[in-house]
Amino acid sequence: MGIFDRAPLEITVHEYAEVDDGYGGTRPGRGPAHTFRAFVQPMDADDNSSQGWTEPGRYKVFAKSFPTHRWGEVEFDGRSWTVSELPRHHRGSKRTEFMSAVIERRG
Repeated sequence: MGIFDRAPLEITVHEYAEVDDGYGGTRPGRGPAHTFRAFVQPMDADDNSSQGWTEPGRYKVFAKSFPTHRWGEVEFDGRSWTVSELPRHHRGSKRTEFMSAVIERRG
């Protein structure tokens, strides 16, 4: 979709990959990196904010494609983020399809 060719922010997404943990098993790790332009929208905090608990920063990312799964790592705004929900593929038509994902600040 043409609007994503003019998206204002550049983000880097690392694919989710299982890597060797050194003990004969695997652990979550970083896969290949993909850099592209996207729209990033701040999200409201969850229900716990009304009880005085602080919530991590959350954003929704909109892009042509989003080549990772849940728990993948995203670099945006000089920080590291985690994909907290499975990215969604929105298929209106071939010309208007896009993906969205929710990311949360790490640490």
